[in-house]
Amino acid sequence: MNDDERLRQLLRSALAASGDRRGANDLWPQVVERVQRRPGWTWIDLAVAAGVATALLLFPEGVFVLSYHL
Repeated sequence: MNDDERLRQLLRSALAASGDRRGANDLWPQVVERVQRRPGWTWIDLAVAAGVATALLLFPEGVFVLSYHL
């Protein structure tokens, strides 16, 4: 038996065959689900929208500043 064959046997005995089974730590299905999920409103989004609406009610001239930045 030459060194290459011995090394091949040692590697095969040390590394278990993976087969076609999926690992428990496979994150790809979760990534796909999150990408396909429709984004919703968070409380931060609602707070910012309420703050902008309140500021525009108090300072109507702010419409020009807001439109400039959009």
